[in-house]
Amino acid sequence: MLKLLCKEKEEGFLSFCQNCTDKVNGAVLYTRLKAYGTDSGEALFWYSEDKDKITSCSSLFDGVFTFVSGNNAPFSDIKLFPHIIGASEVLCSLDSFQKTGFEEKSIRKSLVLKFKGSDKSPAASEVTAENLKEIFPVIFEENPDKDKIFPYWYTDASHKLRHGLIRGKAVYADGKCVSVCITSGETNNTAVISSAATLKAYRKKGFGECAVISLTKASGKEAYVVTDSVKTAEWYEKLGFELTKNTLCSFSL
Repeated sequence: MLKLLCKEKEEGFLSFCQNCTDKVNGAVLYTRLKAYGTDSGEALFWYSEDKDKITSCSSLFDGVFTFVSGNNAPFSDIKLFPHIIGASEVLCSLDSFQKTGFEEKSIRKSLVLKFKGSDKSPAASEVTAENLKEIFPVIFEENPDKDKIFPYWYTDASHKLRHGLIRGKAVYADGKCVSVCITSGETNNTAVISSAATLKAYRKKGFGECAVISLTKASGKEAYVVTDSVKTAEWYEKLGFELTKNTLCSFSL
């Protein structure tokens, strides 16, 4: 049975997300709860427990149901839950997907890479709430809907940056931001990179490498990145990342 998260259970929720095997989605849920809490209405959170021990954590945000689970999670309940709450998409690990028994066949699988280290120590500028408007065109350069995305993206990112819940590094050239790397979720020991982008005219010049390595080293945490592109995964491997055994998946309802 999934229960709506209350303040008394927040610390247990955060602890489970920080220590679960799905480091990526765990960090995203951890950051989301830290950012919005249980009273804001911006996001909804649920948990399950067995003998007073949390066995799964989940959230609905912008129509997407994200969950992490342990071996004793109520998988049959989780399978039905996204439909009950009207979610449009589900995000989880492939392991959780298989244990839950979802029947969706058109799943999108993503590779998870972990930063193992680099001898390089490049310098890059800190991303702050104040310079977000400078980095937005870099991340969404080729997105035709960027004008519609900006208000929501800016509100969410600036809120998390001001509260120290995410971080980013930017590289400047010719008087403007040309490359950026930013996290989407962090726990006390994990950082998940969500966006690493370079303006098209400045690619293959080492700017992206500078932003990514600078961020991963500055965080002082285990850094992960997720991609569904083998070519992108190979690029990250050249920077010091290595493929993990974990695979994430998502599918529409």
